[in-house]
Amino acid sequence: MHFSNSMLLMTALTAGSAVARLHGHDRRHAHPKLDIDVLDVEAEAPAVTPSPEVEKRGVGSEVFATIDGQLVSWINEWSGAQSSESSAEATTTPASIASPASEALVEATSEAASTVSPTPVASSSASSGSSNWASYPSNGEYSRSGFGSSTASKRVGSLDWDYIGNIGSPWGSNIIRVEEDVASEYKHVIRFENDNAKAWTVVMWNSYGPSGGLNGFWSPNSALSFTVEPGHSIFVAIDDDSQGGWGASEGEGLPTNFVGEYASTWGEFDMSNSQNDGYSGWDVSCIIAQLANLEIAGMQICNHAGEKCSSITKGAGATVNAYTSADQGKTDKAVAQSAGPVRLVVNLGWSS
Repeated sequence: MHFSNSMLLMTALTAGSAVARLHGHDRRHAHPKLDIDVLDVEAEAPAVTPSPEVEKRGVGSEVFATIDGQLVSWINEWSGAQSSESSAEATTTPASIASPASEALVEATSEAASTVSPTPVASSSASSGSSNWASYPSNGEYSRSGFGSSTASKRVGSLDWDYIGNIGSPWGSNIIRVEEDVASEYKHVIRFENDNAKAWTVVMWNSYGPSGGLNGFWSPNSALSFTVEPGHSIFVAIDDDSQGGWGASEGEGLPTNFVGEYASTWGEFDMSNSQNDGYSGWDVSCIIAQLANLEIAGMQICNHAGEKCSSITKGAGATVNAYTSADQGKTDKAVAQSAGPVRLVVNLGWSS
């Protein structure tokens, strides 16, 4: 892939990574191959802050790219700033629930939010099998308590990532924190575990941002953010037909690259995709961090039984079903699951 506009080079690069697509029964990530002749990866790394200042990004400029041998173009409508009407600034709250990016949703769920607290990690096991959080409702009916309204899915083009699923109304309200004792009531649940000596920050997003562009993974966008203290875990529920991911980093805040994208190790998800027979999928990716010459932290994502894993160790020394910069354009790295509930365990700072 060759871009004529370096400011948006990373957006198209991550398009396939950020919006996973399932074709038939295969998990597909169309990471386009990239010719990096316009990217200065030696640029000085930005400060790591919870809400880094974002520069103007050429709104109205026409951007060209060659993807899978075809020349495509679009008009950049993303300035790097969030709309105050659609979402709030990213926040990192160590002890309280990290709210979805909407004041209205916070008010609607304030009673439930006040009771959400970190859960001590039961063990270092990936499965954490002693907990009931991974069970399912016997009647097959799943809770939507705390979620905002679901948004209708739509296609905005013919490419793999030109699909906008449920992004929540208000934006980000399809991704919420829940207590362990009610987690089993939800269809898609992720348990974030920290077995390390220091706290880790997690920022979650929808692939498509509040403005409707493929920019949910640009700072300061945040559907949900929280801190996982050492020896604790946090549970997150995700609504149907949601596509997005999260960045995780030790300490406060996430690093960004020189154009403002979150540039830590990523986890990515696609939950009950309505255009692919309800299939789900997940993977770990370090593409953005690696291209920006920033630290690659370890991360592992497995189902609750410790199977169907995707992982990257620190520095990308070892990978399993995961994406590095060398895997751009490959379509067979991520993990797929047939239609049904999803229970995932994320090990932050993973080392094999």
